[in-house]
Amino acid sequence: MGVLGGGATHAAMGMRLWTDSVGLVAPIGNNLRKRELYEISNLIDTEGLQQHAVPTPRAWQVYEDDGRRIEVFRTDFNQFLEIAPNPALLPPSYAHARGVHLLCASPEPLLSWIKKLRQKDCSVILWEPWDIYCQEENRDEIYQLLSQVDVFSPNLIEAQRVTGKDDVESIVQDLLAAGANYVVIRMGEKGSYVADKQGSRQQIPIVPVENVVDVTGAGNAYCGGFVVGLAETGDLIRAGCHGAVSASFALEQFGALYSLHNVDERIAQRMGFFDELLK
Repeated sequence: MGVLGGGATHAAMGMRLWTDSVGLVAPIGNNLRKRELYEISNLIDTEGLQQHAVPTPRAWQVYEDDGRRIEVFRTDFNQFLEIAPNPALLPPSYAHARGVHLLCASPEPLLSWIKKLRQKDCSVILWEPWDIYCQEENRDEIYQLLSQVDVFSPNLIEAQRVTGKDDVESIVQDLLAAGANYVVIRMGEKGSYVADKQGSRQQIPIVPVENVVDVTGAGNAYCGGFVVGLAETGDLIRAGCHGAVSASFALEQFGALYSLHNVDERIAQRMGFFDELLK
């Protein structure tokens, strides 16, 4: 309880493993503890945090045996929507970001963010949709938005609800046909399935972790790692491996933040798990 998390923070940490140049754009309330802000700023650039005179958004994450997650907001959800980050307030120093992870519902503020980022030639925009938005009734709207982003990454349950399909290959074919350039389906302990319009397909296994403490945020961290991998290499499979490594770090503690001591050595060791896949 009371541990700093948040999808954006987890995603930023997933990026931070691979690059020092990571910024976080998110709303914070008037009761965010100074210690928490200090801990974030030691790892991630916080110029993009947008202060509001309301409580910091908080939620419980409840997991069912079948993998479903129920998010129980402990602060006003409507208030949370009202303080969604404003693209007009994007710090100038972030304007030329090579890769961006967008965690939001749509079409707004998604379209406003895309317009802002495309003006600055951002090369990789990954959209991780909100779970509550991934419903059959929103299918047409979601499909219309797929061509606007570079990567679409729902988890398997979300993708099944959106497409009405059960198996991963059918889901991927459906989303690519609707206009997605890259599709990344996150499947928990089964790893991920990555695909692109050029016909590349690959299931990426998870990186074995000795002690799984908490699965919260692992999918967000995966997305962050994938963004950096794709922006830096342009290689779909390698980006998926980056994402899997980022997810493995998120599994090892409660909360989004962790020490980066000897991180390069730890990353190299975990990337070694994919040597055969990357040959």
